[in-house]
Amino acid sequence: MPFGDGPIGWLLDITERKEAERDLSNAYEVITDSINYASRIQRSILPSDDFLKEDLQDHFVIWQPRDVVGGDLYWYRRVEGGFIISVCDCTGHGVPGAFLTMIASGALDRALREHPKGDPAELLKTMNRSVQISLGQDQDDGESDDGLELGICRINYDTNEITYAGARFSLFKVSDEGEIKETKGYKSGIGYCKVPIDQAFTNHSLQPTETDTYVMVSDGILDQIGGPKRRGFGKKRFLKLLSSSAGKPLEDQKRIILDEFESYQGGESRRDDISALGFKVRKLES
Repeated sequence: MPFGDGPIGWLLDITERKEAERDLSNAYEVITDSINYASRIQRSILPSDDFLKEDLQDHFVIWQPRDVVGGDLYWYRRVEGGFIISVCDCTGHGVPGAFLTMIASGALDRALREHPKGDPAELLKTMNRSVQISLGQDQDDGESDDGLELGICRINYDTNEITYAGARFSLFKVSDEGEIKETKGYKSGIGYCKVPIDQAFTNHSLQPTETDTYVMVSDGILDQIGGPKRRGFGKKRFLKLLSSSAGKPLEDQKRIILDEFESYQGGESRRDDISALGFKVRKLES
């Protein structure tokens, strides 16, 4: 009698099933441990609050990957006469998005080496070329069409000026009275196949005061589905929160934004990584 038709065959089947379940559990544990370790690596490239406090009068950071790792990045470097701060939203989320943040961070550093004065438009132009070459998207037979959207602020103490350039990314200026002015970035993103490799970007000059707050936000917040009609959170709702909370400490504004966002999301699943950076600069000397 074949094993499969009797008690011995049944016992072997149970044993094989348990071994398969154990192998699956072990594989899941290895993958989970690897992703958790990757999360620590990704967080290590983000600037610490202590560094940001050295140059910013006040600030808040929201950085929440949809998964353990994610495709959003914020970046900060000192340059002569001031500093640069940026928020990036890379294609996708999870592990692929996280790999793109590493490419984006490296491309920003490479661009800054080529343009040490930190001109934002030049950084974007150089970064676009670097990302396209890194991903092979400068070739006709390239296999990917990935990239990112981002905003870059260059704060210059010597000229009492903020220079901003964006790639499909806006900078919002919020007064203590709640008035909001939007500076829009260029219509093109960074790195995608249809973006010319020599694409130029545009600088915008702003004159900050100690009471102005500047905010950059990824579309993960704005596009989140929620509410009774299951619609996106939206830019209008986000700006209303910035306006109504103007004048409060920025950490309080962060909590207001997150509380409203989480309440609006309700039982809906998170669609994307979410990131926002708000900051006030210290008194600038003319």
